[in-house]
Amino acid sequence: MADQENRFFTKEEYETEIALNVNADVLKRIYADDVKPSDKLKVEFVFVTDSKEKAEELASQIVLEYPNYSDIKIKWLDGYWDICGTTDKIKMSLNEINYWNQALWDLGYTVDCKLDGWQVEI
Repeated sequence: MADQENRFFTKEEYETEIALNVNADVLKRIYADDVKPSDKLKVEFVFVTDSKEKAEELASQIVLEYPNYSDIKIKWLDGYWDICGTTDKIKMSLNEINYWNQALWDLGYTVDCKLDGWQVEI
């Protein structure tokens, strides 16, 4: 898949839309709930794409590259395929979250699936 031109998650979107700056605002809200940057929490994430085959390929890649991630699910929702899952525990510091965000952003791009969001349960 990586050799083909992405139709859903374009190169331009990949290069311009990661918006790591948003993570600082998300973390401020998390910190307001008495979470510290040194705390480790599981992160729930969701990717979106336009085909079941791409969704299945991403799910396979996540299981392969991140064997400690759990609850990897694929579902059809609002005209897109969603790939959802939960990470192992990640430190809630901006550097760690940005590093994780970049890694998943890159992984999604390789199979034309866009990381659509993340959250933690407190």
